[in-house]
Amino acid sequence: MTTYRAYKLNPAGRITGAEWIEAADESEARAKAHAMCDAATPQVELWLRHQKLAVLPCKDGEAA
Repeated sequence: MTTYRAYKLNPAGRITGAEWIEAADESEARAKAHAMCDAATPQVELWLRHQKLAVLPCKDGEAA
């Protein structure tokens, strides 16, 4: 398992929360990060060590 970091971003792009994610691969990490979406979170960033892997948009403030 690999440890990823996921950051919840508010509409201004500021971090409002973060979680460590354990996942077998990047695809699983993306799915777990996207599950962090809620009404106050339009985007979630996914990181592996010092590398930003993705900015995941939340559709209508919820996980798709």
